Parts: sequence; structure tokens; C-alpha cells
Amino acid sequence: MDIENLNLKRCLVLQSFAPLFLLLFMKHLDISLYLKLVHRFWEVLVNTGISAFSVAVNHVSFGSFIISIISTIWLIITIVIALGFNGMQKAGFKSAGEQIIIKDSPNDSGATFLVTYVLPLLTDDVESVRGLIVFLTMLIMVVLLLTRSNTFYQNPVLSAMKYRTFSFKFLNPSNDIAYPERTYIGITYKTSIAEEAVIKRKYISDGVFVVYND
Repeated sequence: MDIENLNLKRCLVLQSFAPLFLLLFMKHLDISLYLKLVHRFWEVLVNTGISAFSVAVNHVSFGSFIISIISTIWLIITIVIALGFNGMQKAGFKSAGEQIIIKDSPNDSGATFLVTYVLPLLTDDVESVRGLIVFLTMLIMVVLLLTRSNTFYQNPVLSAMKYRTFSFKFLNPSNDIAYPERTYIGITYKTSIAEEAVIKRKYISDGVFVVYND
């Protein structure tokens, strides 16, 4: 088996939560209120020093302010990852004259991910400090869980970018395929893979490949 691209796997996990942070950004963004919060923080910092942080934390909009900042950073990272994933298609593929047979081609993996992982987090209270800490703890736990599983390919952002996922088996696997009888997961762009035609592939992790017809 080819070497795992764990960095790409982690990036795709982070990218999959972009819809969550887009909705949170839209829900909590209030520029005029945040400008007042920053102004108040600076005013107290100049006048009283270290107690300014306590004032900011106790402000009713502190949680929303932090979530807006995190959402902005997360969305920027998502755009960078999307550009990198597109660029990844241009190099590093292996073509060994292999053919595949497609076992299943579900079209609801992105929706399943949204319902399972994104919507429950969207309903959490993030305005209070305690609620914000609980939300961030839950988010970290879910990200770690997905990083240790192979469900990272159920990425709603990839679905929105017209990538398709499918399960397949090799008809004539190359020697580097450790488990020739195993069913693998393929990710491809827009067009379906023609069965029994020669393919080229790039390994990501956990039995997931980027696959195109050669």
C-alpha cells in the first residue's frame, strides 16, 4: 500500500466542518457590537490594566465574539485546503494498468455528515463562557474521533465542490495493494469512473483513494 497522506486526511476533517462555522459566523456576527466590545476592552485595559480581560470575558457577547473569530479563521483554512485539494489532482498519481468494479455509489454521504456531526453542534449555546468551553470541547472530541476513523471522505464541502465518492474493488490489483479482496473507497471529480477501464490512483488513508480513469 502507498504511504498514507495523514496531513491531507486531517485537512479534510477540518474542512468538513466549514458549513458549521459558516452558519455560526452568520448567526453570531455583529460588527457594531464587537467594535463596542473591543473599544470597552481597550478602555478598561488603559485605565485598570489586567482586569480588562475579566471585563471582556464577563461581557454578554464574549462567546459570540470568540466564535466569530474562530469561524473566520476556520473558513479561511477551508478555502486554502480546497485549493490544495484541487492542486493535488495534478501530480503523484500511480497508474499500474489496474481496473476496478464499483460496488456502491451513494450520493447522500455529505447530507449524512451534516445531520450526524454538524447540526447537533450548531444548536449548542456558545454565548456564555461555560457554553463556549463545552462547545469547543465537543468539537475537539468529534474532530479527534473523525481523524481516527475513515469517515473523513463524507465531506459535505467536497460534495458541494462536485466530488463524488464510491466503494470499489480492484479487478487486477498491483503488488502494492496489501488486501486485494478488500472493498475500498474512491473519491473522484464530477464524472463517474468507467468500470473495467484502466484507472490511476492516489492513496490518502484508511483505504480511501483519489481515483480517475487513466
